[in-house]
Amino acid sequence: MLNEERIRLMTKMASYEEGEGKEYIPIRQYYQRDYVSYEMIKTFITSTISFGILLLLWLLYKMEDMSDFFNGQELPSLGVSILIEYVIFVIIYQIIAYIVYKHRYTKANTSMRKYYSLLKKVQKLQEKEDRIQPLEDWK
Repeated sequence: MLNEERIRLMTKMASYEEGEGKEYIPIRQYYQRDYVSYEMIKTFITSTISFGILLLLWLLYKMEDMSDFFNGQELPSLGVSILIEYVIFVIIYQIIAYIVYKHRYTKANTSMRKYYSLLKKVQKLQEKEDRIQPLEDWK
């Protein structure tokens, strides 16, 4: 005999695994600190690449002005200002990444707790059904 409640819960769980679960299940494989750190390292790398591309585009835009500039003594001050802008750029991205990925982990954790509670319900219903099944077979 099929237990309709158990089938309904299992369908709900399968739907979760195909939808939200695809995003949240891999996140829960990490501790929060590890997940956030890993994502912040990825953000550091991508923000460095982004800054390099933006710097290159800026240099191409200012190409005419740069020929006069390189003849002057202001090259070290340009390097220092670019370095300061880079540090500020990366720090802003790191702060944003920390907030976003910490929130994403918390959201995944909450969602997975609901999933695990459904899993426990299904398990209890299965155990209950297994206890009843031998009695029915005996009759």
